[in-house]
Amino acid sequence: MIDFYGEALMRMSAAFATIYLVALGHSLFELSGVLDLSIDGVFFLSTGLAVLFSAQLHTSLTTLGVDPLICTTLASVLTGLVTALIGLFLAFILTVLPISHGAVGLSLMFLGYGLGIYAGYPVRLKYGSIAQFAYPENIVVYSLTLLVSLALGLTTYRMLYSTAIGAMIRACGEDPHAASALGVVVYRTRLIACGLGYFMVGVGGSIFTLLWLRYWDIRSYVLGYGWFAYTIALAAGRHPLILIPFAGVFGALLEFNISIQATYGLPVDLAGMIPFIAAIALMTLYGSTKLKRLFEPPRGLGKIYYKEERTI
Repeated sequence: MIDFYGEALMRMSAAFATIYLVALGHSLFELSGVLDLSIDGVFFLSTGLAVLFSAQLHTSLTTLGVDPLICTTLASVLTGLVTALIGLFLAFILTVLPISHGAVGLSLMFLGYGLGIYAGYPVRLKYGSIAQFAYPENIVVYSLTLLVSLALGLTTYRMLYSTAIGAMIRACGEDPHAASALGVVVYRTRLIACGLGYFMVGVGGSIFTLLWLRYWDIRSYVLGYGWFAYTIALAAGRHPLILIPFAGVFGALLEFNISIQATYGLPVDLAGMIPFIAAIALMTLYGSTKLKRLFEPPRGLGKIYYKEERTI
């Protein structure tokens, strides 16, 4: 019994870390005023990149005596750096060009699905299982992952509400024109927020495939885990601390969903309905109660900001 519950707690910590980091990165991204509709595609892309990087690093570095854990950790960091570049790209074009946030985000989402398959499928085809490239299954790794994700959340909270850069990020989300008039460099501020936000999304995606599930499948893009993170970030007002219980609940639901499929042999579609029902219930609660007013999104979220534009 102890082993069973211990394993369940370890998997729950990995589920929490995945959902929390993706939701946290998404929240920081949107608090700067840039609408993040590409979240699910970037999340799936990060799972494919994590598998690709981990396989390549293991095959090239372990022969030199490098510890496999270091190789997997480097894969997570590299995945975060690549997705951070995507965040920088989005911040750049959606700040310096007067184009639609929604159109760019949705286009990039579908591009992310395709690139994720391109990155992960050759590894799956060659090796079958990716377990040999995943994090080791021990309590120390799971505990450290949980602690690091919580530490990132606390650090993000402190940055947003106790530092000048945090005030500038929130100002850009509320009204970029007013922030610019007060001396904030909107372009540079959004680069910082979107780059850091998507770095956390990438690391969260790598934890999903290298620690939580420990496998990668081409059909993973239909799971919509990025949209789960989007949902809880919305309901929690994109607040790093309020996200914690939401990520815990959804992590439990998603882990339970995976477990009942394996344990009871239920149809995937039937078991997969559980988290979606919870997501619908959460969005209904958010839209029909005071939560919508308490946790309203930044007023400038998704609105076109163009430096040459002048407000009257």
